Amino acid sequence: MKEKKENISVRELFRQKLEKAEIMPDASVKPKLMRKLAVREFLHFNPARFNVYYLGGIMIMGLAIALVLTSLTEKSGKPEDVAVKKELNDTVGIINRAEPLIQYDIQKPESLVVDINEKEKNNETGNSGAVTAREVTTKEIGSEGISSDTESIKSSNVVDSSFDPKELFSKPSGGNSGNQVKLKEEELIFESSVDEGCAPLKVLFHNNFSEYDSCRWTFGDGGSSDKGDTQWIFDVDGEFRVVLEVFGSDGLKKTYDKVITVHPKPKASFEISPAKAVLPDDEIRFLNYSVDAVRYNWSFGDGNSSELFDPTHRYEKFGHFNVGLVAFSEYGCSDSLVVVNAFADSEYFIEFPNAFIPNVGGPSGGFYSAKSDEAAQIFHPSFSGVSEYQLKVFSKTGLLIFESNDINIGWDGYFNGQLCNCGVYIWKVRGNFRNGEPFTRLGDITLLRY
Repeated sequence: MKEKKENISVRELFRQKLEKAEIMPDASVKPKLMRKLAVREFLHFNPARFNVYYLGGIMIMGLAIALVLTSLTEKSGKPEDVAVKKELNDTVGIINRAEPLIQYDIQKPESLVVDINEKEKNNETGNSGAVTAREVTTKEIGSEGISSDTESIKSSNVVDSSFDPKELFSKPSGGNSGNQVKLKEEELIFESSVDEGCAPLKVLFHNNFSEYDSCRWTFGDGGSSDKGDTQWIFDVDGEFRVVLEVFGSDGLKKTYDKVITVHPKPKASFEISPAKAVLPDDEIRFLNYSVDAVRYNWSFGDGNSSELFDPTHRYEKFGHFNVGLVAFSEYGCSDSLVVVNAFADSEYFIEFPNAFIPNVGGPSGGFYSAKSDEAAQIFHPSFSGVSEYQLKVFSKTGLLIFESNDINIGWDGYFNGQLCNCGVYIWKVRGNFRNGEPFTRLGDITLLRY
């Protein structure tokens, strides 16, 4: 029995003693186990989860893309080739922009362009500051620009680097240079003193061509001229297309046009109310009837002014005032109107008849009435607003035969109690109206008898 107990192994003894025992692991054991599990999962291939195989594929793909981009960069060409291409493109652009300045006769085979290909040779030899000019045939220059056929290049001369290809187009290509159209450098075909203004608009036109056979101007309103420099007056508003045609030898022709804008002129007009104002009693209103105007400037003649449309004004005393209005349009064009001595036709007045028939029955002392006026027996004025008055009547020889300082007493045709002879007599009156306006009148009166 003892022998059997001795044969029990340590494993069996451990199982018997600890089979039902419960051991609680430490709290730090679980995180460590989870980390080990995650690492093991990452190192094994699993299509459903990101692992080391996916990471390796991404790195390989990125390396391949970098190699492709590097190879494309190396094959794109040398920097010198890029610079030469840019130089050629810039020069061709300059020539194409300058080309409209003159029309070449395509039947003449020679023209000048710039050989940019020579630039590479100069760079190789160290002479980077020079370019080469060469001659090409008409076949090389056409509607498509400069031909790329370098086999037709002839021998050329080296020019300074300051050479401007645009200068080539300011000179005629050949023939009799005295009859060629020659355009001044960097200028328009013609210039005008103004491009817009108010009617009537005077414009000076200058032809910028220095050499030509003949020219013709048309001004857009039916007028024309064949002078080199000319002027024109546009007397109505509108837009006018001015055209200059310049003719050279061999039918060479150049045309240029521009638009001249002529703005309408406003019309200043006004009335004064009341029509027969009495100064300084009445307040004056100025009625504005201007046309095509947006701004106004009034001058009342007494030192006062206004910018209102329909202003009112009261004068402090009577006077001979000149009232003026300046009307401005939206384009700054103006028109003016001035009324000289605007208040000459006042409600205050004095007027005399030109004949009368005295009463042969004897002198009346000059007192008149409605009944005496019906028979026109007394010479006296009709009047309004007279405050001071003096009337004198003279014979033809200048003899004073009647005088009165009372406007209610007239001349009855008698002198020293005797009826004057029939004939013409001279009268003169002076005085003032109630508003302070003075008056002086001179006339003649005819004495009649029954």
